[in-house]
Parts: sequence; structure tokens; C-alpha cells
Amino acid sequence: MNRAPKSTEAFDELIAALSEIRDGYVLNEDRFTEDIDVVEGFRYVTEVLSGMSEFFVEGDADHPRMALIVNPARKLQGDNPDAIYHFSQIRGDRSYRVFGVRGEEAYISFTVHSEAADGGFNGRVLADINDSQFTFGADGSYEIVFSAEKPADPAANWVQLDPDARMLIVRSYFLREQSAQNDPLVAVRIGIEILDDVPPPPPLDDATLAARLRAGVGFLRQCTVGQPLPSAASPAPFMGKEPNTVGQPWSFRNAGVDAAGAVDIFYSMGRWNLGPDDALVMRGTIPPSRFTNVMLWNRHMQTLEYAHRGSSLNSKQIAFEPDGSYTIVVAHRDPGVPNWLDTGGHRVGTIFWRYLLPESDPVMAECEVVPVDSLG
Repeated sequence: MNRAPKSTEAFDELIAALSEIRDGYVLNEDRFTEDIDVVEGFRYVTEVLSGMSEFFVEGDADHPRMALIVNPARKLQGDNPDAIYHFSQIRGDRSYRVFGVRGEEAYISFTVHSEAADGGFNGRVLADINDSQFTFGADGSYEIVFSAEKPADPAANWVQLDPDARMLIVRSYFLREQSAQNDPLVAVRIGIEILDDVPPPPPLDDATLAARLRAGVGFLRQCTVGQPLPSAASPAPFMGKEPNTVGQPWSFRNAGVDAAGAVDIFYSMGRWNLGPDDALVMRGTIPPSRFTNVMLWNRHMQTLEYAHRGSSLNSKQIAFEPDGSYTIVVAHRDPGVPNWLDTGGHRVGTIFWRYLLPESDPVMAECEVVPVDSLG
């Protein structure tokens, strides 16, 4: 007798999804033809599975926990070596207290999201708050109430929850010469607790696990077969129009549209496609901002290996020219100049810029492909 029929059915759906992802994502030649992209694709799927387990199978809005979204061994959804991200399931009809102590963070923000129609993290932003909008204690401590009704204490930091609220995402950015993800001593001190009177969680039952597995499978599919084909035109307005260019920096808040991502950030991105002797040179300036960085992603929206290779630069790490401008080089081998971003053997990939709370609108980087040997 099968004593867990619903969980068995949901687990069979997971197995079927993995077969679909193997053939329709990793081995799909309409998506990937480079060996490195296929090999990294199989690794990527295991990392998404890790996230699926922690965020959805173990997630519980009535007994919330701040889960790390990414780390050097779990890269997904456009990770970032200079940031530590947290995720918690929430409900719009509950009340929560988020508490923490600020350390080296250059920027902290909280975004409340609705359920994503496609199963991912990109549900509509229902509310947002950053560290300039709430108060801290003298020791850097803080707490924020997330609830439908305003707390009795008029001085409390408060974010109103929409009835559709389902996810809370926390972004903590670090502007350091050693990227936060490369320093094991860097951590974000943060927690979450429910303020409603709820009993301890009951023993896990068949229906609950089946529902969580299905939510996790939705996330797994969105991160893989749910992604558009590489040949499809990017809907992102900040995407470069041609290979080896990046787009005009753009923010959800300035555009006045419903956001699915961080609203304090200007984004700019493009794709490189370089031969073995080519180098992509980016030149420009960075306005004063809370934080800015640029990085290289593989075809799976994962930052390239950054523990032992230089695949990203933040504005603390960039060597600027005397006039304050920058010259950054994307190449397969060391060009013998500062600010080299190492492609790590990837002929093609994505360049991604983030500008947090800039004092003026950032300017698009000027891009030029030159022989790499012409630079040294």
C-alpha cells in the first residue's frame, strides 16, 4: 500500500520535470551548443534543486526563516559576489517582525512580492523599503514590522502587507575590496519571526508535502525550460541591441512600471561574443552611488567563477583613470592592463551592471572590440 499517494504523485512529477529539463533545456541545441554550457547546465540544475528544497519544500509562511538565496555553491537568478540575499515565505494576512544588526552593508533593502505566475521569484513588487527609510539603534540594530495593520507604536518601522503578499526578499550589498562572497567572515545578521499566535508546526503530512513539492517543481521549471531561447529578443529595456554592447541603464522605479525586481537599482546588460584573440573594451564613468558593480554571467544567469578568477568588479575594486573614468576589458586571456574580466573559457556570455541609488542617471558604457594583443 502506498501510504503517501499525493507525495508520490508529486515526486513523480519532479522526476518527469527533470527528464523534460534534461532534454528541453540542458541538451536542447536550440539553447546550447558549446560543451561548457551543457556541462554547466547540468551543474546548474542541481543548484536550482538545492534552492527548490530550501525555499519551497522547507518553506513555511507560518514558521518563517531567512534562507540564503545564493552562495558560491548555489548560483541562480543572476547571483552577485558582492551581495548576500535572503528569502522568506510570508502571507499577506499575517504579521511579522524582521530584526537584525547592520555591519558592513553598504545597502539593505526589503521587497515584498506577490506569487509569481511562472513559479519563480519574479512576482510583482507590492512594497519596498531600503535602509534610508527605516531607523537604526546606536549599535546598528533594527526591527521592521510587516503587517496589514499599522503597529500600535507610532515610532515603529512598518511595511504594510498587501493581501497578495507571498515572498520577502532581502538584498544586502557590500562595497569591499574583497567581495563579500569571497570572505567567509562576512555575514548578514538577520532574522524573522511571526507575531501572530500560531501553534508549532504539525507533523508533516502527505498533502502538505505534495503541495510544497509542486511549488518547488514550478520554481525548477521556471529557472530552466521556462527561460526564453537564447535566440529570442530580450524583453529587458536595458539590454544591448547588438552583441558586444550593453544597454542604456534603466530602473523600474524611474520607468514608473510595476516592478518585478529591485526598484532602487539601475540595470544595464549585454552579451559578449568574442574570438580567442578578441577583447571587448568598455569605457565610461560611474556617478556617485551607494554601490555599483559589473560582472560576467554564463548562459544560465550564473556569475562566472569568482573565487579564483576575476569575473566581477565593484566600484571599490575598479582602477579608475585620473579623470575618474574607467576602462574595463572582457577577454579570454590577461591583456596586461587593469580591470580585466576573465571569460573563463566562455566564448559567449552576459555582461551585467548594477548601479544602486545613483545621484544621477548612469550613462551607457561605450564598447569596442579590439585585438587583445593591442592592449598590453
